[in-house]
Amino acid sequence: MLRDGPRCALLRFMHIPFAGYYSYLYAKCFAATIWKKLCEEDPLSLDTGTAIRTKFLQHGGAVEPVDLLKDLVGDDSVRYHDGGVIPNIRAVCEEMELK
Repeated sequence: MLRDGPRCALLRFMHIPFAGYYSYLYAKCFAATIWKKLCEEDPLSLDTGTAIRTKFLQHGGAVEPVDLLKDLVGDDSVRYHDGGVIPNIRAVCEEMELK
């Protein structure tokens, strides 16, 4: 019999739900940046829709996502660190009213 039984198993796998939450925050950073730089003034304009379609959506999986994002909203939307991509958090902090 395991010493702590189910409680030990719970602690072993407790990090899994948090990975989903951090993925949500990671994606929210990118979404907030796109909204702030492209959609905030007039999200339903033809120019906004055309930019999203031609610079972001039409390539499908043929172009790296980070390259699509940089083309859409600018090079300052991301930075690289240890082989990973770090989003610019300014827009999401403003959206969440974090100072």
